[in-house]
Amino acid sequence: MTDALLAPIWRTEPKKWSYATASHLLNRAGFGGSAAEVRQLVDLGPEKAVAYLVRYQQLPDTFKEITFGEFTGPLFAGRDEMRQMRPGQMSDNMRELKARGELLKQMNQDQRQAMLSIRLAAQRGKLEEMKLWWLDRMVRTRRPLEEKMTLFWHGLFVSSSVTVRNSYALYQQNKLFRKFAVGNYKALTLEVSKDPAMLEYLNNNQNKKGKPNENYARELMELFTMGIGNYTENDIKESARAFTGWTFAGDRFVFNRGEHDEGQKTFLGRTGNWDGGDIIDIIFDQQATPRYIARRLLKFFALDGASGAEAPESMVNALARVVVANRYEMAPVLETLFASTWFYSKDVMRTQIKSPVQLVVGSLRALGVNITDPRAVDNALKMMGQELYGAPTVKGWDGGRAWVNTSTLFARYNLPAYLGTGRLPSTSKKPGDGEMRGQFNDLATGWQPQLDLAEARASTTDGVVDHYLRVLIGNNVDPRKRDELIEFLNATGDASSHHLDPTSAEVENRIRSLVHLIMAMAEYQIC
Repeated sequence: MTDALLAPIWRTEPKKWSYATASHLLNRAGFGGSAAEVRQLVDLGPEKAVAYLVRYQQLPDTFKEITFGEFTGPLFAGRDEMRQMRPGQMSDNMRELKARGELLKQMNQDQRQAMLSIRLAAQRGKLEEMKLWWLDRMVRTRRPLEEKMTLFWHGLFVSSSVTVRNSYALYQQNKLFRKFAVGNYKALTLEVSKDPAMLEYLNNNQNKKGKPNENYARELMELFTMGIGNYTENDIKESARAFTGWTFAGDRFVFNRGEHDEGQKTFLGRTGNWDGGDIIDIIFDQQATPRYIARRLLKFFALDGASGAEAPESMVNALARVVVANRYEMAPVLETLFASTWFYSKDVMRTQIKSPVQLVVGSLRALGVNITDPRAVDNALKMMGQELYGAPTVKGWDGGRAWVNTSTLFARYNLPAYLGTGRLPSTSKKPGDGEMRGQFNDLATGWQPQLDLAEARASTTDGVVDHYLRVLIGNNVDPRKRDELIEFLNATGDASSHHLDPTSAEVENRIRSLVHLIMAMAEYQIC
């Protein structure tokens, strides 16, 4: 049974490959896309389509890096830069840091407070820029799985800007997740254990010989690698001892040998003079670790529990074996999952509630719209419960049904107003009234329906409705709802087909409203 579940679809059900299955793949392995992007995958066939998305390194990364200034940049040169420095350059770097310290000593309290306020304001501004930069990558990238996996790691190895008020450190962490997007899970875990943002977020910079701090050691096993029930409290204590002295200075990892506990440690039944690297080696020898990452991948890419079902244990175990066979390399694991017959079964397709990021980015990609007002999009994500760099706890986001509640539904259903009409309701809550009140802000989206429809060769009311139903929800809609949409577009109260002139301003407004209606349907909330 397990082998059949993991068998590639092109061997078991080759005729099943269609626009619907290709759209499903693009939604799960990325953020969805335009009709043209889906048709490209259809034409490639399932085997080449999966390889195209997973082996994306063949496609160029054309995005520019973010630049950091005096109040937001690194306090120290990074490790890669340090290796390339001549001794004199390294001394210059240290002298500059010392000069900054001397300058601070010469300031009075008010001057230091003013300097701190300037730096914090600059950090907040840079964080907003980083959010836009990442969202823009998600929307415009030709390598969607790279960004989808960056988001996956961002939700697994959580750090939050609420605690880490260092935009440069968070940016470097984001780049780390992207570097290892489909790379080696074990190697990434080691790098995260040395990451300044993570070390600060989970207080490992306070983890010292004789005064161990157990935060990172606990979350490393509970949330990052093994899951509850696979270790003891003593394992946490011993692991914390092994990670003593793992800290950072400015924006680079530092191993402080003087603060490291050199004593013998017994961890998960093995005794030795372990350090943090040894702990990670032992963790990745445990049977629980491949099962844990397999379960997390299946929840993120396949079944999030929204339908009332989670991935069966047979699939968890099967994918865990693929993880072990490939020594924690993620690319072959993801290829196996995305190729599997089970991935395209009715138990998996159209069962996920879209995360806010999936909802926003997928909508923009489907309509070919770029972000023109990042603050509006950022506010919408906050209202829907998924702020980038702002996970609510170290557990990340619960996902699934947790995305939908009374406080998030308003934003989810009104987001299409921005995408379809160029307007986004900004909400305010009056004390005591208990209601969210919408007020429209003018925002240009750049979406031109006439160009969209010309490419799709849709010129009749039923053709236009079918085009957007297919692009946005894969035609998964009750025929009666389809008739209602045609009636709306006709503006005549009947469901017969009429020719449309999309260049007409009146018709264009109706088409924008039509898209808003489709995107506000319950069917649009899932993928």
